[in-house]
Amino acid sequence: MLQPGSRALDTSRSRTARDSRVEALLDTASQELNVRGVAGASLAGIARSLGLTRAALYYYVKDREDLVFQCYRRSCAVMARDLAAAASEPGDGLARLLSFTRRALDPDRPPAAVLSELDYLQGEARAQIAAAHADNVAALRAIIRMGIADGSLRGCDDEIIAQTLIGLVAWAPLSVAWVEATDATFRARTVNALDDLIRHGQASDPAYRFVPPVRIGAFRPAPPKPFDRAAVAEAKIDELLLTASDLFNRRGVDGVSLDDITGALGATKGALYHYLENKTDLVVRCYRRAYDLYERFADAAEASRGSGLEAALVGHYLNIQAHTAGLSPLIQLAGAEALPAKAGQEIRRRSRALQRRFEAFGRRGLADGSNRPVDFDAISQLGAGSFQWLPKWIDRGDPRTADAIAEEILGLFVHGLRPRREAP
Repeated sequence: MLQPGSRALDTSRSRTARDSRVEALLDTASQELNVRGVAGASLAGIARSLGLTRAALYYYVKDREDLVFQCYRRSCAVMARDLAAAASEPGDGLARLLSFTRRALDPDRPPAAVLSELDYLQGEARAQIAAAHADNVAALRAIIRMGIADGSLRGCDDEIIAQTLIGLVAWAPLSVAWVEATDATFRARTVNALDDLIRHGQASDPAYRFVPPVRIGAFRPAPPKPFDRAAVAEAKIDELLLTASDLFNRRGVDGVSLDDITGALGATKGALYHYLENKTDLVVRCYRRAYDLYERFADAAEASRGSGLEAALVGHYLNIQAHTAGLSPLIQLAGAEALPAKAGQEIRRRSRALQRRFEAFGRRGLADGSNRPVDFDAISQLGAGSFQWLPKWIDRGDPRTADAIAEEILGLFVHGLRPRREAP
């Protein structure tokens, strides 16, 4: 693997210039990976934006996998530095946690590559990134445990909260391709919004307790009647889309082959092509299935007839449970811009319509007094990261129930992480 700046005869000045070019390359490539995904990222486009030829790009990276590796390695290194800096600051655990989130969402910093397609990497490269990320999760959990011990944070499951916060931070650079209102001020607003959320939560009533009025089981498809051929065929397609979505969610689209999917289904590739044209068609159909579910969750939230806060929490709860209870809607992955034009327009339109519906719940909550006066547009966009990241870390054999995971995540959004609520 080519390591720029490693030649013994280079002068210090030339190494510095090369290091600057590598940083610029990784900044540009990280943005391209976040928007277009690994397979859709254009190496020629990255080179052109830096004033390089594609051939010159290979002076800095060996191939596409090496570029992904270097972007992911830098993302882990940046987070490690943020965590170390936060942990070394004076103050309690809450202060250190807020220091980390402010650094991680710094609007003056180029967005880092999100580790959404780790399984694209192979062998030692994947192992290195996985180990570096695991170290970062452990460091964030240690900060949270410190806050619990010193009384600045309430008791909570430190792993669930740490992974949720990582999901919120990871979602910020991906959200640009999926949602509206990501103007020049949005990243700065997310810093303040997350700070406020951690301190105070959204609920105006410190004693409010969310009790879900609907369960995820209501959204499972009914088994088809044995002799209803159309219904049986539809059930087979849904099983195919669920299985593919689950694998894509955990491993990334480019980390999953059609052979992986047919193996998980116990089917042949020929049977797969009976239902779809190619892998791109499969991804698009997985997204359509996901948005059918997301829209049904929003319908259930609107039908709950509770406060604006409760409506938002119903939708959030169902989105969490969809991943912990096995429905596996396809998450909004890196690569939105790499979808076929017509399908991409449809999916982004549906994504933005959902965004507006959840923002409306927030405005309703402000009007009826159930919500504190928060930047709900920023919170509703960040909040998607709490369930979009779940497939990246939750283990299928996790002994915690789906309700316990949802309770921890929603607890952050309802009341924040401080042990008692004070008037902001």
